[in-house]
Parts: sequence; C-alpha cells; structure tokens
Amino acid sequence: MKLSKIETWITYPTLSDDSWSEIKPFLFVRLTTDTGIEGWGEAFTLPLRESGIAEFIHKLSSIIVSMDNLLPSTFNYKAKEISNKHRGIDFSAATNAIEISLWDIQGKLKNKPLSHLLSNKIKDKIPVYANTWSEKSPSIKALSERAVQLLDEGYGGIKIYPLQNRTIEEAAECVSSIRNSIGTKIPLMLDLACPDDLNLAIRLAPLVSKFQPYWYEEPVDGEDIQSLIEIKKLTELRVVTGEKQFEIPHFKQLLKESAADIFNPDIAAVGGILDMVAISKLSSKKNVKISPHCWNSMSIAASAMLHFCAANDNTDMAEIYPEYLPHAKRFSDISFKINEGHATLNNKPGLGTEINVSSLSAICSDYKETTI
Repeated sequence: MKLSKIETWITYPTLSDDSWSEIKPFLFVRLTTDTGIEGWGEAFTLPLRESGIAEFIHKLSSIIVSMDNLLPSTFNYKAKEISNKHRGIDFSAATNAIEISLWDIQGKLKNKPLSHLLSNKIKDKIPVYANTWSEKSPSIKALSERAVQLLDEGYGGIKIYPLQNRTIEEAAECVSSIRNSIGTKIPLMLDLACPDDLNLAIRLAPLVSKFQPYWYEEPVDGEDIQSLIEIKKLTELRVVTGEKQFEIPHFKQLLKESAADIFNPDIAAVGGILDMVAISKLSSKKNVKISPHCWNSMSIAASAMLHFCAANDNTDMAEIYPEYLPHAKRFSDISFKINEGHATLNNKPGLGTEINVSSLSAICSDYKETTI
C-alpha cells in the first residue's frame, strides 16, 4: 500500500452561530492510498501561518512516498529525522496532521477505532469541559449565564479567562460570580493566557484559591520554566502548561523540575499522537496528568483527542469549544456525543468522522492537491 494523493483545505474564518466567538481558520489534510483508503488529519494553526503549514504538509509527502507500510510510527521517526531537531510548532503541527491521517488509514484498514489501536483497555466515557473564550470580552453576568447554559448542555466543567480585560480585583470578582452560579461541585478552570507580568498570576492566586479552582492554566508562558517553578512554590493551585509546546524534550524538562501538575499539549500541534502517548507515559511516573488542549475544529482534531483519552488511563478532562460544534457539523459527521459531563465515541473505524468534501470546499479559502 502506497500514498497516491495528499490534499489540504484551509477554511475561512467566521463568527459562531451565536456570535459568542470568532472561529479561526482550520487546516485539514486528506491522504489517499493507491487502494482507495482515505485518512483525515488536522493541523493546529496560528494567524497568518496556515498556508505555510499546508506547504510543510505537501513537502512532507516525499517522506510518505518512501514508506512501504504507511505506519504512523515509521512516519513519526522519519519526520524527527528530517527535522534535524529544528522543528518549530508549525512544522510540528504539519507532522501532527499527517500522523493523525495515517492513524485514520490504519483504523479503516484494520476495521478498528483509533482508540482500539492505541490500547486494549478503553474508556466508554471521556470527561469533557467547555471553554468559554470570547473575543468580545463578555461581562461577568454574561459569562455566568453562559457557564450555566453550557452545564445544561451536558458539559462537566467550565473554563474561564478571569484576567481578560480585567484588573486583579475584577478577576477575583469574576471567579467568585462564576463559582456562585455553577455551585461548588463543578470543576472551574482558570486560564490566565500567559500574562506578560508574572506578578499578576502570583497576586491573583490567593484571591481565588478560596473558590477552589480546578486548575490554574498558563500563569506564565510555558517556555519560562523557572517562573513556573516559582509559581508552583508560591501557590497550592494546580498549575497547567504545555499548549504552545511540542515534542518530548520540553515536557521531560518540566517533569525534571516539577514545574507543573497537569500538561495540556495540543492534540494537533505536539507532533503526533505517538508523542502524546510518550509524554503521558513519562508524566504518569511523576503523577502528572494529561488534559489535551484542542483549539481546533471539533471534527477531526477533537475526535483524535477523544480517542487518545479513551485509550489512556493518565488523562484528565478533554477540552471542547461548544460554539465550534455547529460549524463543524456543516461539513462533517461528528464522531462523539456529549451528555452528563462526558463524551462518548461512535466507535467507527479510524477516527469515526466522515467529511463531506463538497461542504468543506464551500467554506474554504485555499485548496491544494499533490498527486504522487
């Protein structure tokens, strides 16, 4: 079995149906084998980098062409080899998308869900939380109402951004209000989104600790390991980091320094599912959980995330962007359902996600095809 074609699509940015947030461009890849099997993948993207990542993907087709088996493990090894230890997150996202596609192909070839390729011990339900991010900087009242609504829709936890256009005091008031609205039993995640001033995270921590936040995410940029260590020493809150980082060495260093309690590498940026598995195995030895980040479409990438979580006993709650779901349903059959705080997968072969290419193409700004 050989690769015969590789295609990429980049979607237009748009507003969510409820205008709560802006939906960024998504980058999808489809690999087609000479036997007609299709594998879908998705790459994490940042603004203005989408086309560059797509170009990486097409250039990397030269690696896949040389492979006799189209195994994710073979590609993962070759991608690391060709990068010569100079990947960067955009290159990492490109290899990530291809590896997800290869897993989808293997699942369809063997008639097994991705999770069953990763483990013999599968969770039927994966705990999920809702991300409430909005570019509109919603008021505390609007955010509280949104949190209650999302819990009614079946999410098991709520993540908020207390420092978004707020002072320290206003951030503490925001956390207090949300906690009062959702009650004391619901996990409430606080994402500080890497403030430039480390003192903001240090000063906010004692003001919100009484509201029992589930975790304290990105109190500083993940590359700043020394500051993470300092925050860990000064607060009893569980520190989360890793969404902007990739590959295994960075996470090994975090573990060596005991700089975080939970890692949240992005499922479509870290380098590949095999890297996620490796990071999780290393983390479990230090009692550090993995809670995958997923600032991507709620179709391909979210399916990969949930399959990884279903097959892994060292994962915490998985991230869902609720307003992205209606958008994803315009061009795909979602592989999971959310109810009572958990996601359940449809257990179809591979990722279990069907893409309507015509519908996808209709909302895309760019399409490229490489025929082998």
